[in-house]
Amino acid sequence: MKVNLLPWREERRQHKQQEFMVEMAVAAILAVVIMLGYQMYLDNAIEYQIELKAKVDQKVAELHLITKKISDINIKKTAIENKIATIVALQKSRPEMVHFISEVATIMPEGVTLSEVKQVGVDISLKGKTQSNARVSELMRHIEASEWLVKPEISVIKGGKKSEKGRMSDFILTLKRFVKPTEEAN
Repeated sequence: MKVNLLPWREERRQHKQQEFMVEMAVAAILAVVIMLGYQMYLDNAIEYQIELKAKVDQKVAELHLITKKISDINIKKTAIENKIATIVALQKSRPEMVHFISEVATIMPEGVTLSEVKQVGVDISLKGKTQSNARVSELMRHIEASEWLVKPEISVIKGGKKSEKGRMSDFILTLKRFVKPTEEAN
């Protein structure tokens, strides 16, 4: 007896082919589902990172604003400290100005009039008119003898026009205000 196994083999091959196709379809569907799931995971991770970056950017902007405010406060603080230092220096020099004006009035000889007194730091410039050069020399001797004024130097003496007081010469005299050693350290 001959048994024909060909149809059985054919059926088995078809059955195996169907199983293979179903397995391939399941594997493809499973691969697509895994890829979609992984894509969703990546999208969520990217979205989370974007939210974190936005929060960090917001905090950085707040820190820049705070830093700018601190810088403005430091600038204002420095300006106030400078004003305070100026006020303190003026308060310290206030009695010296009184001494200076009193000293100028005391040392001024007859026949000498001042038209301008300028002070820059410790340097003082006196402009005025005199009846004679001897009066300017006398003023310089008085300055040298003064305890508040030092180093007189005559810059200019030029003959002027005749007036009701006689012939008046213009002069410019430079000198220095005496600085106490404690002031020089400051």
